[in-house]
Amino acid sequence: MKALRWYGREDLRYEDVPEPSPGPGQVKLKVQRVGICGSDLHEYRSGPIYTSVEPHPVTSRMAPITLGHEFAGTVVETGGGVSSIKVGDRVTGEGPVPCGKCYYCMRNMPSLCLNVFYIGFHADGAMAEYAVLPESILHKLPDSFSDEIGALVEPLAVGMHGVRRSRLQVGDTVAIVGAGVVGLGALLAARAAGASKIFIVEISKRRGERALAKGASVVFNPKECNAAEQIRELTEGLGADVSFDCVGLPVSGPLAVQLARAAGTVVIIGMSPGPSPDFNFRNVMLGEKTILGSNSYTRDDFSTVIELITDGRIDPSGLVTAKVALKDAVERGFKEVIDNPEKQLKILLQP
Repeated sequence: MKALRWYGREDLRYEDVPEPSPGPGQVKLKVQRVGICGSDLHEYRSGPIYTSVEPHPVTSRMAPITLGHEFAGTVVETGGGVSSIKVGDRVTGEGPVPCGKCYYCMRNMPSLCLNVFYIGFHADGAMAEYAVLPESILHKLPDSFSDEIGALVEPLAVGMHGVRRSRLQVGDTVAIVGAGVVGLGALLAARAAGASKIFIVEISKRRGERALAKGASVVFNPKECNAAEQIRELTEGLGADVSFDCVGLPVSGPLAVQLARAAGTVVIIGMSPGPSPDFNFRNVMLGEKTILGSNSYTRDDFSTVIELITDGRIDPSGLVTAKVALKDAVERGFKEVIDNPEKQLKILLQP
């Protein structure tokens, strides 16, 4: 079969690999769609960041590795002991594979698992014709879901987890830095949770327009205005009750802190490549602000996204901006997102 494999920085190869067979507790999928995630892009441009280049302590795998953790597929075979999934089921699934036994797993914090590994970085992922994955990370898709929507559940669950971490209350005002798929996922989750106003801070005009179409109240371009001042003016001089950094740059986290009111909550969802030299703890201390980290999601976040899409409270339409054959993934997928960030939001690959 064909697969897209990471060998090194700017070295992705579409090549023949042996077709996998499922072992105990595993499921074999015919992959229908798989998304290019921001972490995949980081790995292509700047890796190794996540990908194992020495044997991983849990999986023993190392590069070359098949990328891909945002997917939808059809079950074609199951391994021994699999009971919740059957041949013919359409499924999506989670990226991290927790051990289910450690201190954090026992407290429903799988993203903090002491023995976690990630498909697409520490074990072969879904950028291939077929993928073999653990039953434990899979979720059945309703018949009403297209393969495209199925592949969007994973990134939307990231935004959902951040909103749940924030403990957002009905009527709260929200500010979100970044209107990529994760930022829009946070927007959709915040709307479903009852936010009264949602302010978006985004430099891309096209992404800002998508945010407005998805229910944002106002979009501010931080290159054209002082977003913190503008949001204070619209909130009786206070600032947002809850703010989210969905970008992960050294400047975006501190900006999210500025956007939150005194005694407000700041949630950091985006992963910064390094420390921020501009972060001012004085702002946090004097304002008694709460800062929370949000790392991926729980299984329940995944299920909730599927439920809310099913009943219409979350509408993921319009988030996919291109569909590309897997064989063209480098030129028309990875490079296209890098070269045309204004145009592209989520590109899905089709094996």
